[in-house]
Amino acid sequence: MLIMKKILGIFLVNIILLVFAVFIAEGTVWVCENLRMKACGEKYIGVWPIPFHPGIKTFNPDFDYYPNPQEGWGRATEGLNYKKPPIVVFGCSYVYGYLLDKNQTLTYKLAHKSKRPVYSRAFQGWGIQHMLYQVRQDKFYNHVKEPQYAVFVMMFDHFRRLYSINFLSGHLLNEEQNLRYKLKDGKLIQITNSNPFFNFIKRSYVINKFHQAYVNNVILKPKNYENYSKFALEHFIESKEEMQKHWKNTKYIVLYYNKFYNDDKFTKSLEEKGFQVISLPDLTNADLDDDKYKIKDGHPNESAWDLISDKLIKTLRL
Repeated sequence: MLIMKKILGIFLVNIILLVFAVFIAEGTVWVCENLRMKACGEKYIGVWPIPFHPGIKTFNPDFDYYPNPQEGWGRATEGLNYKKPPIVVFGCSYVYGYLLDKNQTLTYKLAHKSKRPVYSRAFQGWGIQHMLYQVRQDKFYNHVKEPQYAVFVMMFDHFRRLYSINFLSGHLLNEEQNLRYKLKDGKLIQITNSNPFFNFIKRSYVINKFHQAYVNNVILKPKNYENYSKFALEHFIESKEEMQKHWKNTKYIVLYYNKFYNDDKFTKSLEEKGFQVISLPDLTNADLDDDKYKIKDGHPNESAWDLISDKLIKTLRL
């Protein structure tokens, strides 16, 4: 009996020490990430510091209210009064025009230079999976009329975003779950994060940091290219298949903003599936990584979109 009490006591002490260690580790990540955000001038939800574990937020937006530029939720469609066939553009903060006025963005310039409606279906932190999410919803087609071109503006980080539990420090600290899919029976199925136990594990700051390292150093290693590129390609294929159920004459474009590992090989895979690929580094002699074409944090500026919109209009004969 005495031995059992001793064993139980040791067990309880170890449990308490483990809980304390986990709390210290979580607190350390919380402090470090908040300090990093302050040093970089980031205010992700408009406040600093972001509270400690404020509550899980699943990806479940109501696209009846998208875009809503007045509340910073997407960009308005430009050029609705023009008569030419429209264009729809998908992507991330590049297409959205992070820290730019609306008249400095790609979609604004494309619309008014080519004299046609241009729908912006992009937002900060989004990726290929967010295009798939939208085009699987019937309500999407109530807002976006059949375009001549459906364009996805791709950059190197879009591979990582397919796997990441969260996007950046603000997402991590604010417990925002990134939209993700998994392959099941040859089709992409949305990860719903509905299991309470795994949800509890995945909300851990420490687990998230380890998962980020795993994605960057294991999943996205060059020797794993075949796996992660096929996963990305499946997102493009299923997005195109969904749009083709509603649109019969649309052409599908993938626009590379920059070079990435094995981009020539990925281009061949896309072209075999009916996409036209346009690589900006091959389209222009301008170095888009030059400070002339970037705002301070590295996102494209108005000069970049002026150049790119002109090149696209000429290449696609808009």
